[in-house]
Amino acid sequence: MKLLLKVYSTTILLTSLSGCMTFSGDKLAGIESITPASSPLIEESIGDFTMHLDGGAMVTNNKAGRIINDAILGVWKKNNYISDFTYVPKQEFTGNAEYNLTLKGHQEGKSSVAMQFFSGLTLFLLPYNVNTTYDLIYELDEVGTGKKYTTHVAEDMRSIQWLLFFPAFPFSFIGAANTYDRLAEHAYQDFVKKGAFSGQETTQEPIN
Repeated sequence: MKLLLKVYSTTILLTSLSGCMTFSGDKLAGIESITPASSPLIEESIGDFTMHLDGGAMVTNNKAGRIINDAILGVWKKNNYISDFTYVPKQEFTGNAEYNLTLKGHQEGKSSVAMQFFSGLTLFLLPYNVNTTYDLIYELDEVGTGKKYTTHVAEDMRSIQWLLFFPAFPFSFIGAANTYDRLAEHAYQDFVKKGAFSGQETTQEPIN
């Protein structure tokens, strides 16, 4: 019994310490941030968004979409493109923000289920990878004017799970950060080209 507990404890420890490295794709070029004309408040929600991961997804479609939105809108906020963002469920927008943003599209994760299994058996001494494709559609509604804008951005990311990557943990998510930075910049700047975020928004009276 004690031996079994030691095995379980060791497995959990090694799993938690297993290293992961992420690498961004090359569909989107890296572009410089721009000076915004305004920094509006945004309400964001998840629309017809789906996620699939070979071997089984650990989160729901809605949760996966929220993770993406948090990352992308976090970049927007960091660059002063928006003042802040608030999540609302099922597109139940309140009308209190200057823009409503809805995420649609798909996230696909390709991986060998067999390699995941054998990697787990070897406590991640045998690496496995996941190739993720983000195919995102954003719909933006300007609350005060009723204007609507749509943009589509797509990018790939590769992640490798391997115990020997653990010493590089501080650098493990650089690829993911670069991926989200590119998705965020291209989505925002495409909206700007189409006339959004011009600084001439008219906010409706808040709904009580």
